[in-house]
Amino acid sequence: MRPLTLLALLVLAVFCFADWTGAERSGAKSGRSSAFVSKQEGSEVVRRPRRHVDQGPGAPAPYPDPLEPKREVCELNLACDELADLIGFQEAYQRIYGPI
Repeated sequence: MRPLTLLALLVLAVFCFADWTGAERSGAKSGRSSAFVSKQEGSEVVRRPRRHVDQGPGAPAPYPDPLEPKREVCELNLACDELADLIGFQEAYQRIYGPI
C-alpha cells in the first residue's frame, strides 16, 4: 500500500512540474490574455441548471421541507442543537424526541 501511495504522489508531482514549465513558456508569449477567458467561454465550461423563477401564474410552488418544523424545534433546544452539530439533525432529533 505504501509503495503505491508513494508512486501516485511521484506521478502527481511529475505532472505538476511538467504543467508549470509548459505554462511558463506559453504564458511568456501570450501575456495576460491566457489567464482570462470571456464570459461565453466560461459559461460553456460551467453549465449550471437554470432556475425556474418566473414560470407564470399557473406554476407550482416548490415543495416545502417537511422536516423544517422539527428542525426549528431542535434549534430551540440547546442540547438538540449541539448534538445536531456533531451527529446531524435527524439523528439528534431521534435521540432526544424519538422517531421522526
